[in-house]
Amino acid sequence: MKRVAKNIALHLPYLKQVILERDALRAEKKRHTMWAHPPGHYYSPIPSIDEIRLREHEIFDDIPKEIPGINLNEAGQLALLDELRGFYAELPFECHKKAGMRYFFENPSFGHGDGIVFYCMIRRLRPKRIIEVGCGYSSSAILDTNEMFFDNSISCTFIEPYPELLRSLLKEGDAERAGIIQKKIQDVDTATFASLRSGDILFIDSTHVTKMDSDVNHIFFRILPHLESGVYIHFHDIFYPFDYPKEWIYRGIAWNEAYLLKAFLQFNDAFEIQFFNSFLSLFRKDEFMGAFPLAAKNTGGSIWLRKA
Repeated sequence: MKRVAKNIALHLPYLKQVILERDALRAEKKRHTMWAHPPGHYYSPIPSIDEIRLREHEIFDDIPKEIPGINLNEAGQLALLDELRGFYAELPFECHKKAGMRYFFENPSFGHGDGIVFYCMIRRLRPKRIIEVGCGYSSSAILDTNEMFFDNSISCTFIEPYPELLRSLLKEGDAERAGIIQKKIQDVDTATFASLRSGDILFIDSTHVTKMDSDVNHIFFRILPHLESGVYIHFHDIFYPFDYPKEWIYRGIAWNEAYLLKAFLQFNDAFEIQFFNSFLSLFRKDEFMGAFPLAAKNTGGSIWLRKA
């Protein structure tokens, strides 16, 4: 009877659209509820907000200065900070976009602290090659620094499956000089990364989620192990002590890349922490802000590693 009634209704123009929209919503609901365990369940990777609120102080406020098994290299970070501060005086970027420049600090995803340190690292390392996985405003910082201080001599490769933002930031001639690979990292030949040498940079700004066949898994399990000694690796949106800001969690952001990175670094002498914005802004704030005063506006979420 229900099937007959539906068939009749589908021939009535004013009911047909309602039925089609209802069926589409049912299909969408089914797609989102197909998993065995709902968000917040102890078998789900999505955390329970109620349980987090019960332990809010322990999770967000009790921040240790040391993490067992991870060499935070505080002395090395401070030594590098002292080197980087010399480039701050020539910092070319401003808060808002200005004529002739691609990058500006007041963008939605790669702000003051991240941009300053990235610029300084490029100046200090003088890499022959930069490969960026996940592109956008950080790409514009690369291109501006390359143009202004290296006469575009740094070879740049941008890997980004959705390059609309990247392309909107380019100047005339950028696309021809730089290689833009419009693919997911899972579909890029790992031999691409074999071109990186000591002092070169692999800049990673991923989806931040480890799951079956994710870009994060591919990076950790298939790319990092094969990098040459001396290559510098950047990860974005990593905050000390390898957790996520309370405001993000309560907004429903349930990334987990930081936990994988923490486990990766524990008892791992093959990758050395070189610079960690969040750590320095917490525990060596005077030195960090003294070197980079503009970073006080947004300290950033960058961590820099070096393959030993």
